[in-house]
Amino acid sequence: MTKKRVAAIIAASIIVIICISLLVSRPFSCNGGPSEIKNPDTFVVACGFDIVSLDPAYAYDGESAGRIQAIYETLIQFDGNSTSEFVPSLATNWTISEDGKTYRFKIREGVTFHNGNTLTPEDVEYSFERGMVQDVARGPQWMLFEPLFGLGNYSSRTDGGLIPLEEIKSKVEVDGQWVQFNLATAYEPFLQILASSWGSVVDMDWCIQNGDWNGTEESYEALNNPVPGGSPINSIACGTGPFMLENWRRGTDISLVRNDDYWGAPAHFAKVIVTVNEEWGPRRSRLQSGDADCAFVPPEAYQEAGEMPGVLVYDSLPTLQNQALFFQFDINPASMFIGSGQLDGNGIPTDFFSDLDVRKGFAYAFDWNAYINEAMAGYAEQISSPIVKGLPYYKPDWPVYELDLAKAEEHLRAAWDGLLWENGFEITLVYGFGDPTGKAACEILQNNLFEINPLFKINTQLMLWPNIVDEIALGRLPIYVAGWTADYADPHNFVFPYMHSQGFFAKAQRYNNQLADNLIEAAISSNNHTERQMLYDQIAELYYNEVPSVMLVQVLGFYFFRDWIQGFVYNPMKTTYPAYACYLSKGY
Repeated sequence: MTKKRVAAIIAASIIVIICISLLVSRPFSCNGGPSEIKNPDTFVVACGFDIVSLDPAYAYDGESAGRIQAIYETLIQFDGNSTSEFVPSLATNWTISEDGKTYRFKIREGVTFHNGNTLTPEDVEYSFERGMVQDVARGPQWMLFEPLFGLGNYSSRTDGGLIPLEEIKSKVEVDGQWVQFNLATAYEPFLQILASSWGSVVDMDWCIQNGDWNGTEESYEALNNPVPGGSPINSIACGTGPFMLENWRRGTDISLVRNDDYWGAPAHFAKVIVTVNEEWGPRRSRLQSGDADCAFVPPEAYQEAGEMPGVLVYDSLPTLQNQALFFQFDINPASMFIGSGQLDGNGIPTDFFSDLDVRKGFAYAFDWNAYINEAMAGYAEQISSPIVKGLPYYKPDWPVYELDLAKAEEHLRAAWDGLLWENGFEITLVYGFGDPTGKAACEILQNNLFEINPLFKINTQLMLWPNIVDEIALGRLPIYVAGWTADYADPHNFVFPYMHSQGFFAKAQRYNNQLADNLIEAAISSNNHTERQMLYDQIAELYYNEVPSVMLVQVLGFYFFRDWIQGFVYNPMKTTYPAYACYLSKGY
């Protein structure tokens, strides 16, 4: 994923997530009575994107996670729609030490993998050590390195080489039927991390037979940070879950079959088929005809899909996703989007957005009402900071920017000691192909800044998503729309990428604020709820005052099912339809 197709694909691919309480949603169905149930023993999903990988330690996108969650299992699972309460899965019970640094899990007995091998505590230990050994760049393993090795440690790769293998092995240990994690610091969301797809347990013997890490230093060095798609188990799978992989045809479909030897309650469906069509038209036809039981629907088609006979809709569901406008603090001089590279009316300097008044001027020039109502068709809410509604420690009364052209003018007149107002500037903003929301954000700034001062010239340019991701990584986009989807439901997973100097966005922006780093590190390492609340209040205030990016919206999403689908109980951390296959059934 670059992270989950990170560059603003959020708006174009709102894979609906609802808030912690389903009571806020209201399913409705437009039909004239029960329809004939098609394919009663098969769950068919019409999806818009293919998966990246079937390797739980490698995959870092929502689509891959959904398939993995049907095939593999974790030590614990989220309880219903909660993101903070858990139920046993491959672990029957667990304990946490008083200082929050030692987690122990008793491994369930009598569980077998899809190949018939028996699950052991050694498989659990291997699964987590293997993930850290592989540690693909820009993958999910940073979520384990930080709690296990301490703040500031996000990878197996250091300036001095790879972390010694013995150190990795010391972090996860077997004690009889128990597996123990030895954390370097208290880390409140650790259970949430273990309950997500990257916490899946694999079969050690099966992995080694397929050329994966064999426990040695030599194998560690050879398999660390594989090339894209280079994991030995990238396209194969062998879990303990309710479904088994039957076939994956890249770009076309993936099929799963029921695991009839599953240790838990058997799935209702004998088969799960997920088809891939990037265009809405084929997905629309399949949903409308009932050939698909559910489908990914783009925002511009929500009304159309909701009016289809026999389609059940869960609407206006607050997600754990946000969008923001990001400033590049040190633009690559090779950028094609900064004109002359000088503040001469024909471009901008590479450090243009290092001036706080510029950032505040842009923030006050943004029209949230227009963006939400026109670009998002009303399916979004303005929020003040990266911390979205539905996360612990969120507060609705944190300060927020609003459209105010007078204040925007005040700050832009002050920027660059008045030279900006006198000379004007020219800049090109980029938005992605197929992303109407990114286009709308660019045009809102274009129009409002020009209204403030006709010397403020903003051009817009269409670009393919892979190219946008590359340009962001190279620091060549002066400003862009992007967003974040929760890895785990804790504020740290949002403030770290947005504001910490080593975070996903902040590092790409070349944004470095030591106070932000200190507050973020103090908040995640605290075991005290009151202290964490105080620290996140300070972080939200700092985000408002510093404006490292302009927070746009928290996305509202939709789920579209045929009305014969029963048993849907949503959890915000399960973002795609296939993750629910084992809970659903068909009937009236």
